[in-house]
Amino acid sequence: MRIASPVPHNERAMPLIPLPIPENTVHHLESLAGDIHRTYFAKYPPLRVRWGQQITRKRRRSIRLGSYNHVTAEIRIHPLLNSPYIPAFVVQSIIHHEYLHHVLGANHNRRFHSRERQYRHFRESQEWIRRNLFLLLGRRRSELQPRSVTPLPVPQPVAQMALF
Repeated sequence: MRIASPVPHNERAMPLIPLPIPENTVHHLESLAGDIHRTYFAKYPPLRVRWGQQITRKRRRSIRLGSYNHVTAEIRIHPLLNSPYIPAFVVQSIIHHEYLHHVLGANHNRRFHSRERQYRHFRESQEWIRRNLFLLLGRRRSELQPRSVTPLPVPQPVAQMALF
């Protein structure tokens, strides 16, 4: 006869001390990815999520915030997102986006965008990226403003006759 343990079997495997956060990191990717996996992709096996390699560039014209490698089933997050100035929900939105590539494939079609919008902070993360892209590109906000263009001459009004 087996006696049931007062502790459920899945809690016995959990460590008693908190997991250490790796040094030189702000966002703990394993916990952020675990939250996304549990909330949106629980029926799929978890993917490995890690920071990409730091490449030194002063200025960029574009930036790839994350990538999914279907051969290694691995998500890489751009190391510039490992900053105290980047909200965790932005990093999670990138992880969510890359998980969708694992589930739905490489195409950004209607189905993909529909599932992407299901992320709870989708609008906030897109807005944050839109407003702060200049930080990630290594530029000042003033450099991203459209350059002043000489205005076109305004045509003089022509007298018109109203018929009524």
